[in-house]
Amino acid sequence: MENENKNSGLKIITGILAVLLVVAGAFAVKLYNQEKDTKSELTKEKEIVLTDLKQMVGKYDTVIKENNLKDTELNEARDRIQVLIDSVQKQDADISTLRKYRSEVFKLQKERDFLFAQNDSLKGMNRMLTMQRDSTRYELEVSQMKRDSLSTQREILEEKVALGSSLAANRLKATGVIVRNSGKLVENSNNRRVDQIRTCYTVPQNRITEAGDKMLYVKVLDPENNVLGENKTLQVNDSTSITYSTVSKFYYENTALDICENIPPNGDGFEEGTYKIYILDGANVIAESSMVLD
Repeated sequence: MENENKNSGLKIITGILAVLLVVAGAFAVKLYNQEKDTKSELTKEKEIVLTDLKQMVGKYDTVIKENNLKDTELNEARDRIQVLIDSVQKQDADISTLRKYRSEVFKLQKERDFLFAQNDSLKGMNRMLTMQRDSTRYELEVSQMKRDSLSTQREILEEKVALGSSLAANRLKATGVIVRNSGKLVENSNNRRVDQIRTCYTVPQNRITEAGDKMLYVKVLDPENNVLGENKTLQVNDSTSITYSTVSKFYYENTALDICENIPPNGDGFEEGTYKIYILDGANVIAESSMVLD
């Protein structure tokens, strides 16, 4: 009887131990599965943190490259994020570490938003300054164009005034003349009988020209292109000179004036042929004509 009681007690203890062993095994399996799930979640969370950080680095790189930035707060922020990425990759994932990294990511995102907003504001100011500079440059160019246009108009006007104020000559006529003892002049075209070539012309009215003493030059060429008369040379400027037969000197009162000059031959008489006559105002020919002695 006593042995039966002992066997019964052992069976009960064995049963209890078996139940405890089963429970312990189940609990161990549960703990293992929970740890496995926790590690998987921590690994996923770590990858999310790394992805966020790498995306931020990419955005920083884009902004820095687009704006060609060097040694700025954006460069420093980008470098800090890269250091944090290296640290996350080397560290084992645990709740405390990931919580710290998450907090750091949040701070970096705030800093990024602030720096990007600051950069956009600077870009806006630069665009405005560029527009203002371009506008100022355009206004200066327009102003310069107006000044150039006014200068050109003034030069054209001055040239017109200068041309308008210059003396003119018209109705130029040349004839051979015989000089009588009485001084009377008789027209003739026979070269053997002609004593002089008489040139007559009119200086027309010009109210722009300043009144006063004036000079025009008469040039007569024989058939051989020899200059008749005084045959003197005048240096008009550094590069121009003229040769003339005689000088017409007169007082001009802004009204039409008739002028005549008598040109003698070179030597004993005139050759047969065509003679050319020019009226010059300095180096400018203002009238020309011709005549024939036969």
